[in-house]
Amino acid sequence: MKRKVSIAVFIIALLGLGFFREMLFVNINSVLYNKYFQPTDEAHIYHHVFAFLTYFSYKTLYISKWFITLAFVALFWFIQKKFIFYLFAEKKALFWLSMLYLSLLLLTGISFGAGWLFGNLEQGYRFSRIFMGLLQSPVPCMMLIPLTYFYKKQTQI
Repeated sequence: MKRKVSIAVFIIALLGLGFFREMLFVNINSVLYNKYFQPTDEAHIYHHVFAFLTYFSYKTLYISKWFITLAFVALFWFIQKKFIFYLFAEKKALFWLSMLYLSLLLLTGISFGAGWLFGNLEQGYRFSRIFMGLLQSPVPCMMLIPLTYFYKKQTQI
């Protein structure tokens, strides 16, 4: 029973972190929209909890999104690392999780850099967002759990 509760806590932590991340960025983007376009009739609405964001300049909020993104990548990696180790106590799985994260970070940089280098920053940014989206989600964990399970089954034979 304790194991099931622990697994549920990890899953809730990953899902909760994902929902919080989404809510935070939606609200930051709403504040950025209002600051940039200064609408008079239809301002983008943000949750009152995030009203403190209005005190920051546009540039500060925009730049902070890059650092917040990296913080969420680190948090997702850390929780998934703990979850996979809790499930399997397999250091190889932790290695593969880290390699997956590093590979996706590298692909993010390559996509963004290629877009900049070839004069198509919008397309490079689009691809880099896809890779960063994977890093800020439970997808790496969802891939590694069955792979680690089958790996452990194969090595026990």
